[in-house]
Amino acid sequence: MLRAIRVHSNFAEYVPFGLLLLYLAEIQGAPSAAVHGVGLCLTIGRLSHAYGVSQEDEQFQYRVRGISLTFTAFVASAGFLLFVAVRNGTQRFL
Repeated sequence: MLRAIRVHSNFAEYVPFGLLLLYLAEIQGAPSAAVHGVGLCLTIGRLSHAYGVSQEDEQFQYRVRGISLTFTAFVASAGFLLFVAVRNGTQRFL
């Protein structure tokens, strides 16, 4: 039961932020293929991590692969949003 709680809480910590980044990238004009690719990366990452954590003998390689794919999705979405902000001149900190 404790493993199921850990899997669910980890999902609840990361997925909302990933979906928010995807939503913001989509409304800023990200190509549909890129949005789907990043969404797939996020989905596979979370499934891989959940599999690694839910095993009796935790599979560390699945956990590492899962969090790597999750952060890749975060960086890709955030990078696109920063690119759009700089391109549109809304970056006023420079």
